[in-house]
This record gives sequence, structure tokens and C-alpha cells, in this order.
Amino acid sequence: MAATKKTKTAADAFEISGFSPESFKDGYEKFAEGMTAVADFHKESLEALMASAGAFAKGVEKLTAEQSAFSKSAFEDTVAKAKAAASSSTVQEAIELNSDFVRSSMEKNLGQINKVADIWSETTKETVEPLTARYSELVEKIQAYRP
Repeated sequence: MAATKKTKTAADAFEISGFSPESFKDGYEKFAEGMTAVADFHKESLEALMASAGAFAKGVEKLTAEQSAFSKSAFEDTVAKAKAAASSSTVQEAIELNSDFVRSSMEKNLGQINKVADIWSETTKETVEPLTARYSELVEKIQAYRP
């Protein structure tokens, strides 16, 4: 007597009883919501990137204006001190004028270095701020999906 072997159909191999138009609709709506959330996140990330670039451009503009004003002032001071030294009546007076000029120039240059450092520090902070906020939100979203 030969045993009959029952073959499985696709319906037997995969249970599809849970598949219905309602479950498909629910799944599609969840997928669409997820894609909308991803698109919104990327849009907000691009906006943060643009804000960051704008802050950087403003900082560079501020730095450029500051350096231009400083250079103009330094040039004018140099010309004035050179004229004063050239019109001095003695060599000793010219040396004293030159010493005063060097001392005041060094003080102004050190002050300018501090000013430039402050501008760069402020620019860096303002440039990174929008991106840091986006990164924090990304980390929160990733943490929400952790098991």
C-alpha cells in the first residue's frame, strides 16, 4: 500500500488569513505617515543647514569689516607717526616717537587679536547651534525606535 503524500499549497505554506483590505490600508497609511515624517525631518534639516550657513556668512562679514577698519586705522597711524618722526628736530626725539609707536602698535595688535578671536568664537557658536539642535532631534528619534 502506497502512502499518499499531501502537497502543500501556497495558502498552506504562508498564512494569509491576516491580510485584508483594511490591514493593507492601515499598513499603507503607516508607511505614508513615516515617509511624511522623514521628508519633514529632511526639510527641517536643510533649513537648519541654511541657517547655519547664514550665520557663518554674517560672522565672516563682521570679521571682514572689523579687519578693514583696523587696517585703515593702522595705516593712518603709521603715516601720522612717520610724518612726526620725519619732522622731529633731534634723533633722540625721533627714537622716542618710534618707540611710542611700536609700543602702541603692539597693544593695538594684541587687542585686535582678542577681538578677532571673540568674533570667531561667536560665529562658531552661532553656526553650530542649528545643526546641534537637528542632531539632538535625530538622536531622540533613533532612541525612540530602540527596543
